[in-house]
Amino acid sequence: MRYENWQKRPERFLAMTGYTHEQFLELLPMFEDAHNEYFTHNDINGKRRKNTCAFVIYKNSPLPTIQERLVFILSYLKLNPIQQQHAVLFDMEQKQCNQFVHTLKLVLDKSLENLEVMPSETSREFLDALAKEPQTAPQIFIHDGTEREIPRPQDPDEQAENYSGKKKKHTVKNAVIINMFCVILFVGATVSGKTHDKKIADTQYGFPSGAELWQDTGYQGYNPAGVKIVQPVKKPKNKELTKEQKVENTRISSVRVRVEHAIGSVKRMRIVKDECRLRKNNFVKTIFHTCAALHNLRLKIKPFKYDS
Repeated sequence: MRYENWQKRPERFLAMTGYTHEQFLELLPMFEDAHNEYFTHNDINGKRRKNTCAFVIYKNSPLPTIQERLVFILSYLKLNPIQQQHAVLFDMEQKQCNQFVHTLKLVLDKSLENLEVMPSETSREFLDALAKEPQTAPQIFIHDGTEREIPRPQDPDEQAENYSGKKKKHTVKNAVIINMFCVILFVGATVSGKTHDKKIADTQYGFPSGAELWQDTGYQGYNPAGVKIVQPVKKPKNKELTKEQKVENTRISSVRVRVEHAIGSVKRMRIVKDECRLRKNNFVKTIFHTCAALHNLRLKIKPFKYDS
């Protein structure tokens, strides 16, 4: 089995799943609970069972253990292979691979929710989560948008809507909000790649009064009431920035780059870095949230050290 072979070689395990074996073992118990709960009430196609009973994996299953099933879905997200290739890797048919990808992705989402590492998806969820945290220090956030490539749509209107002039590709975009420890607190709804970052901020989320928000010049004019904005000075047309302004812009960028590091960590999983070909079950719209939660879990296991 792939799990038994890969765990013997730590560098291969990390390359194939995006997790070290120690991180994998932290996720495994919650994944097993979510897996057994799901299959007690549903079959592999997601249909509700008429009678519920304790679930047991059949010995002739192509994925005969919980470990193998978690390795299967993590490696699919990490490698972003065509399903025929992934089916060959795990010695199954392409149809079975498709069924397991969509079902085990739901199980993985549930296990990440139970571990409380899934980022908020709506402004209300985001603000409610912040309200529950003890206010011992100023709330400092960094936000940015990130694009992901998708196959070229067949419909001409969708082609125009999803074409990104910045990337010169057809893309979708998500807004990301992190704290100073690189934990992703919020991932916005998936929108077309041509949507401006400021428009997403205006329509999808807000911040509590008294918060401090770091942003780049792409958010020029975004200034929520009661929020302190920290942003580089934009170079005036036909003029130069002063030496002091350049020094301050460098300082701001050295802090704001944390959001780029967080997004880069999410995109270890190549399903959100390269072109995502899946359309069923709103896969493109939800997969970034899953990979952001996998990033948060890595930080929960080994927190980012931040010196203010």
